[in-house]
Amino acid sequence: MADAGGGAAGVGGGAAGAAATSGAGGAAGARAAGTAGSGGALGCTITATAALAPAIPTVGIVTFTTDVTGISSARIEFGLASGGPVMTAPVDLTQPGYRTLLLGMRGSSSYAFRIVATSGAGTCISPDYTLVTGDVPSRSGIPTVTTTIVSPVAHANGFIVLSMARIVMIVDSSGALVWWTIGPSSYVTRAHMSWDGKDMYSLTGNPSNSNGGVARISMEGTDAENNLSGLSKAHHDFTAIPGGIAAMLWTGNGPDTPNALVERSKDGTLTTVLADFSAVYSTEQNDFHPNAIHYTPWDDGYTISDLIPRAFVKVTRKGALVWQFGGGNPKDPSKFFTGLPPWTHNHGHHLLADGTFAFFTGGGSARIQVFTLDVANLTATRGLDYHPAGPTSSALGDAQFLPNGNILMNVGEGSGEIHEIDGAGQLVARYQLAGNLGYSEFRSSLYGPPPY
Repeated sequence: MADAGGGAAGVGGGAAGAAATSGAGGAAGARAAGTAGSGGALGCTITATAALAPAIPTVGIVTFTTDVTGISSARIEFGLASGGPVMTAPVDLTQPGYRTLLLGMRGSSSYAFRIVATSGAGTCISPDYTLVTGDVPSRSGIPTVTTTIVSPVAHANGFIVLSMARIVMIVDSSGALVWWTIGPSSYVTRAHMSWDGKDMYSLTGNPSNSNGGVARISMEGTDAENNLSGLSKAHHDFTAIPGGIAAMLWTGNGPDTPNALVERSKDGTLTTVLADFSAVYSTEQNDFHPNAIHYTPWDDGYTISDLIPRAFVKVTRKGALVWQFGGGNPKDPSKFFTGLPPWTHNHGHHLLADGTFAFFTGGGSARIQVFTLDVANLTATRGLDYHPAGPTSSALGDAQFLPNGNILMNVGEGSGEIHEIDGAGQLVARYQLAGNLGYSEFRSSLYGPPPY
């Protein structure tokens, strides 16, 4: 991803990179003494400077100095100046100047932030500083999101990471653009932030096994790599894991060939988890078309969707089969859920640690089905079946449970819609975009691990 897109507008109307102003209305670059927090170290000071990332001017870059010694933790609390801090950025104490990115801000808006540092002597809190973000890009290709909030009370607050054509973007829960990049591929089907939240990865769909590739760019839009080594055969989907990503690779020539599951660390080290998917499940005429994958951190495993057998499989991080859900002709009947209704065009899915499982089916009308899986007895209890009139999808539909109990449905390649629904299947919010979507991911925060 060489081009992050968008010009760098200034802080408070100046050039990008100007220092933040103090909350007391001081001049740009003003130094302000920190105040002692409750029970904090008396007389402490924290002095901050802030700038905008030149490539993505809705990203703030904050550094600070302090006379507090022995800091054990620190954070930056920030939010719209009109509303006060509602977001928190953890500070990496190993970074020079405690350099920290402020992520999730809208364009052309005034934000306030303050630094909270804790040591054995107590807590030190800086004054409020202000930072004005730059303009969002006006270039063609960045889609406009039309948002309808049906139930504000039930609506989940957070962010959605999504892709459309070569655009990777993050919108907040109001649909406002807060981050974007223009990727090297014209067909990005999945974008994920890294496990530590410092980078954005994107994958070229490559359904025909002819033009694969994975790219990485830092969240401030400066450090970029295209065509990561070892992943030229990657396709459809990938998943973030601690220290890197995991992807499915075609191992033959042409579409619907055998597949392998590999992990790639950020330094380029490759580890094969499963050399051949045929070791854990069967398909029609040995054709394979896996199209979605998720890492499950609570048991260190993966779930995989394959279109051809119309099934999902669960494997360990060592590549051993745990169970097969859907399809037929299982490799191991003792690990096969029986008595399930048939479906077609299965794609995105989300498994919770308690066995609750949601998945998307398309091939026409968009649909989400929810089951509760009893892995011990290999039985499944049907729950919600969301099948709204209108939205259509030919591929890449997605489903995700949200922290508040709602579900996000992305119709993928089709009518360009994302629905947020409650547990009863009632529409809470609708996001509409003109064009085909890749997979998407909701995050409550743009810091730390993904919401797996």
